[in-house]
Parts: sequence; C-alpha cells; structure tokens
Amino acid sequence: MNNILFMKVGEHASEPLDKIIERKQREYQTAGMTFWGYGGSACHPIRQVQAFAKRMEEIQEELYLFMNPVNSRHVRKNAPPATHYSVNGFDWLPVPDGIRVTGSKWALVLDEIEPCDLDIDLSSYSVGIGPSTGKVASAYMKGQTDKGCLTLAGSTQTEFPPIIRNVGFRAKLLEPYAVSMRYE
Repeated sequence: MNNILFMKVGEHASEPLDKIIERKQREYQTAGMTFWGYGGSACHPIRQVQAFAKRMEEIQEELYLFMNPVNSRHVRKNAPPATHYSVNGFDWLPVPDGIRVTGSKWALVLDEIEPCDLDIDLSSYSVGIGPSTGKVASAYMKGQTDKGCLTLAGSTQTEFPPIIRNVGFRAKLLEPYAVSMRYE
C-alpha cells in the first residue's frame, strides 16, 4: 500500500488488547462501524487524518489503518465512555448506539478490524502530512511517537536503519475518518 495510517496499539484503560479487539468486533456487528480511540499530538483528526484521507479519495485509494501490537500499560480504571463525537470540532452528535470509547481525545472511524500477519519496513515510508511531512517514518516512529499518516517513499532510505514492524490487525478507514470525542 502506498499510503497508510500506522499505529502502535496495546492495553488501554486497563483493558487488554485482545479484549479491546473482541469489543470492537462486536461494535462493528452492532453499528456497522467502530471508533478506535487514540490521543497524543500526532494525527489530529481534522488537520491530519481527515486531510490525508481526502487526498486518498482524490486518487481513489482506500486508506487503511495498520496496527502494530506492543506492550503497553495504560492504567486508567473506570474511565467513563465518551457521550458525543464531532467531525469538525464544533457540532456534536451522540456516540452511535453500540460504540464505546473510553479515555481517548480522538477516534478513528473504522470498518471491520481484521487480523493480519504483515511486516512493514518503516524506512521505506515517510510522514505524509503534518509538521513532520517528509521525515523518514523509521526515524519519526522512534520513542514516544506511536502513530502517523505515512506515504511510501519509493525505495528504502538506506541512511536510516530498517525498522520492521509486525502488523497484527488492519481496518479500512470510513468517512468521516477521524472524530473528536467528548465526555459529559
């Protein structure tokens, strides 16, 4: 794939990843979509994810989220679920019945999450949008950075060591692609 959204995923709000995936599968069966909550400073829903996805629409390419399972300990027990979401940051709608997001500022809007076994060499991608546009993904994804909208660079950038990440799950992004979450 030439353009992807890549994200490290793991335990969240004291819920193990396998249980989150099971819950998200049930959400998809109930609502026909799921919201995958996230936070941090990378992948702002409007300025980055929606803008990147609109570029993919223009070239008629579907945008997929590739999830790299990692060990994480996001401890926040009893996090309340989000009550509303917004596509534009101003107009708020109730979270659809059957969908649950806890402890996340934003959420990706996804089709069914599928298991997959794929290795991605991040040195062959660069950041496709935002303040780090053009930065080699293997350098960008080091340390605390856990997600990015990435574009295939055409060849492995040999000045950077390859960083191979195993993708355990993938899902197609659905319009509106990413939303802001509100808790009341």
